Amino acid sequence: MTIQGLQPVQPGARPIDQPLQLHLNQKVTAEVLSVNGDQIEMVIQGYRVVGRLQTNEQSSMLEQHQLAQFIVKGSVDGALLLAFAKPDETAVLAAPKPNAMAVLSQNLLVLNNMEATDINVMIGKALLNHGLPVTQTSIDELTQILSGIPNWGQNEAEMAAALKAGGMPLTTSTLSLAMQTLPSLAEGVGKLEAQLVTLAQGNSNPEITQLAEKALKLIQSATVNWTDDLPALLNDLKQAISIWGKSLESELARQVQGENLEGREGWLSLIKLRNALEASGMRSSVRSIDQFMEGVRQMQFLNTAHPVENGNPPWLLVNLPVAAHIPGQTQSRGDLFPASLRIAYRTEGNIKRIDPDNTRLVLTVDLQDGEYVTADLSVIGKRVGAWLSVSSEELKDQAIATLPDLESRMEKLGLSLKLAHCEVASIGPVLTEEQQYILPGSKGINIEA
Repeated sequence: MTIQGLQPVQPGARPIDQPLQLHLNQKVTAEVLSVNGDQIEMVIQGYRVVGRLQTNEQSSMLEQHQLAQFIVKGSVDGALLLAFAKPDETAVLAAPKPNAMAVLSQNLLVLNNMEATDINVMIGKALLNHGLPVTQTSIDELTQILSGIPNWGQNEAEMAAALKAGGMPLTTSTLSLAMQTLPSLAEGVGKLEAQLVTLAQGNSNPEITQLAEKALKLIQSATVNWTDDLPALLNDLKQAISIWGKSLESELARQVQGENLEGREGWLSLIKLRNALEASGMRSSVRSIDQFMEGVRQMQFLNTAHPVENGNPPWLLVNLPVAAHIPGQTQSRGDLFPASLRIAYRTEGNIKRIDPDNTRLVLTVDLQDGEYVTADLSVIGKRVGAWLSVSSEELKDQAIATLPDLESRMEKLGLSLKLAHCEVASIGPVLTEEQQYILPGSKGINIEA
């Protein structure tokens, strides 16, 4: 459906995404969104894709995972064919059967007078898989970082290369953080909120009760209620982005600098509760908070990437727990849906800023049973182009029916919806059996002699 306007926003104004590069027998780390039998929906390197596992027994192991490692085996019926790499199989995967990329890595090492040891071949293969040059400097850098990871193998080498390719800080600590398998933030918020309610209402320690109430207020402020009216919804979004986008380290830095954070504490309020629980011997609650905070740090770590000059804008990424009512279903406050929001921003030297008159926002909400809705908005001046992607024809009909309301809401914000389009979209690019090692249209392998 297209809403006609005086001057539509041209699709060309929408930044072009870089293609996802996948190779046969490549080890990839993915964020698992949903599991349905042998089929999973996941995010690989920022792309939403559909994968199919070889057995249902393997897929059952993923139900409690947010991040997992797979081996790309080709494609079947438009979906990636994957083998599941369990964490305890790392040592086995570290020495796979020779394949084209391993052979290419070994040949490059020999041609450039570098030792073709098993470790160098493994790291060289990871660098090639992520479009990075195989040089002695890169080999040495990844070797030093990986040496701090016990029993590391190809999976860890792939993740290290992925962080380096993404322009993220690469240390042993950041690699360990990225490799952790943690619950989604929506799942974590639901569990933590229930725990905080119990601590606030049923604890005999006045200090813990008071700290739990503060932490509960923080968590509830970080949740977006999608059924609110526009002013309340905008306020929810503003609060949520402020909370999820601010790191614990930044709060600690402000505290060290002598700034008074009383009444304006964010994650520090949760840390204070954690310390009080630890002092009271409540280790189970301490572990829950630690795991939740690791999930927050893992999400915020994605925003540390340095902009890469590839034609795309740098992104601010925020994962949000969303409460939304589905027609025909009864939903409690505890039912939350994971959503991710990406906002394009500008960099000028060391200054990063979001230009509200020239930006792009991409919001994806994961619904039940593997359904999803993505709203991709491009803003130029006061004109907006909206591209809606949904997972089914039923959701498409519902989305089209809401477009007039979307146009009306934008008018209240002083914006003009010039173009709106909705489609049932396949979830990201997939690898076909005919494609050999790199998807057509990609920039290929970056090999530096």
